[in-house]
Amino acid sequence: MKYFVVLFMVFASAAAYSQGFISSQNIKIDFSGFVRNDFIVDTRRNVDACDRLLELIPEKPKYDKNGEDINAQPSAQFLNTFTRFGTSLSGLEMGSASIGAYVEVDFTGGASTNSLRFRHAYTQFVWPKSTLLFGRTWHPTFIEKVYPSTLNENTGLPFQVFNRSPQLRFTYHLSDNFDFIAGAVYQFKYANTGPAGKTYQYQRDAVVPNLHAQLQFYNENWVVGAAFDWKSIQPRTSTTGTEGTFAASEKLNTVAALAYFKYSENKFQLKAKSMYGQNVCESILPSGYAVASLDPATGAETYTPLNHIYNWVNFTYGSEWKFGFFAGYLKNLGTTENPTGPFYGFATDVDRVYKISPQLIFNYKNFMFGWELSWTTAAYGENDYNNKGKVINTENVTNFRNMLSIAYRF
Repeated sequence: MKYFVVLFMVFASAAAYSQGFISSQNIKIDFSGFVRNDFIVDTRRNVDACDRLLELIPEKPKYDKNGEDINAQPSAQFLNTFTRFGTSLSGLEMGSASIGAYVEVDFTGGASTNSLRFRHAYTQFVWPKSTLLFGRTWHPTFIEKVYPSTLNENTGLPFQVFNRSPQLRFTYHLSDNFDFIAGAVYQFKYANTGPAGKTYQYQRDAVVPNLHAQLQFYNENWVVGAAFDWKSIQPRTSTTGTEGTFAASEKLNTVAALAYFKYSENKFQLKAKSMYGQNVCESILPSGYAVASLDPATGAETYTPLNHIYNWVNFTYGSEWKFGFFAGYLKNLGTTENPTGPFYGFATDVDRVYKISPQLIFNYKNFMFGWELSWTTAAYGENDYNNKGKVINTENVTNFRNMLSIAYRF
């Protein structure tokens, strides 16, 4: 019992201290968001998410007995699930740090559930020279200062990282225009795929977080940066072979490296990013890994990652009337070692994908009306197990998406 008394006294003392140390400077709550409706026409089925609002790549051809592609089916839809609400909270201070929080939801939970979906939920401490953020927000590889200006909610997928995860992120201002950013991320909804399907358990079983380091320069006209990312997953905790079932602890360690820039001048803006990534399918990018070796006696496996290059460029011009153009290209470079077993991931049998997408948007105060055309082509094939899993015998598949959007921002 005495241990509980001591523990209570410790917490009571900390609470009393914090009441004097943390002060309130008029708690402020700000609301933001938009109400948006989208009309979309596709020329074929797509691999997608959020009730087909978030377009990824065209579906692989599926032929009937007459040689007709069943997935070459056009469709149209009218959605308002992109509607979004955000809440910012501020007004607390702790010493020289200001404390704030942000929560954001939208309605892209899906037609079958019609539910709210958490996008962001984080708290941050802001000091004069640094910021500490903890909670769910964009993965550090997303680059919040440099991402494509697209009308489509996919924000440049499948060439641009799309991932919001729980994390601890520290930003230190080396100078007025130069930041060092470090992050430790754990997967949740955006997770890797493996023997048990898509789940965050693979990374959590590896114990260590996804680690990130980044340098970023910025001024009135430029944002330029580079980053390095490291991750470990453990696909299995046990394996079964001819001699029985055994505990397993084999890890797959992978990296990603990226560089980016943005140039802004009056009404003109140019942005670009290039990333080399291994097994980054948790960011909804074509990627994954394969079994490299298998011990029949114990079932023990080793793994080899798929290597990809992801590139995109985007420019916009205008203010009230704004014209934009996006282009993206990705290439499957194959696995690091020759695979022997199955592949796990997303679009592991796609050799390359490219997209071109013009847009025209009209803005008037809080009102927005926009049109965007997306031409997306994916080259499907089969993995060559004798040449590091590279995709051969490819067939191009293309989808054209026409999109009209109306939104009221607040």
